[in-house]
Amino acid sequence: MAGRVHPAYDESSRLVVDGSIRVAEDGAPALVGTECNDCGFVVFPRRSFCRNCLSETVADVDLSREGELRTYTVAHTGQEGFEPPYAFGFVHLPEGVRLYSLIEGWESATMAVGAPVELTLDEITRDPRTDEPLFGHKFRLLGGDGDD
Repeated sequence: MAGRVHPAYDESSRLVVDGSIRVAEDGAPALVGTECNDCGFVVFPRRSFCRNCLSETVADVDLSREGELRTYTVAHTGQEGFEPPYAFGFVHLPEGVRLYSLIEGWESATMAVGAPVELTLDEITRDPRTDEPLFGHKFRLLGGDGDD
């Protein structure tokens, strides 16, 4: 199953974290991390060195598109730029990377620790100065009404 890319996203779109996500050849989003060639440690987002062994012998690596929800919450009061309610949590990827993410589909799917999730590239918020959309990664719960 391929993740979803927001229809307004293109290569000139602004990202919340530059270089952290791209559209792969198959049209699905791909998170870009760093893998250490010396110790094998994988991290997201990209880094110029390994934060585990401090080696500078690292390479970009596309991370898995599917993961597991490890913890979550639903916010009913929001920070500036986010309209509540919204869900967020930590997602664990097979490479050992755990990352913070907004969660999509929580209104129509069962949100539980261990639930499978899939990467999407979506609008995260809008730039308060220019009102341009800022894009980044989200994870969508699998098993809800929005599944393909």
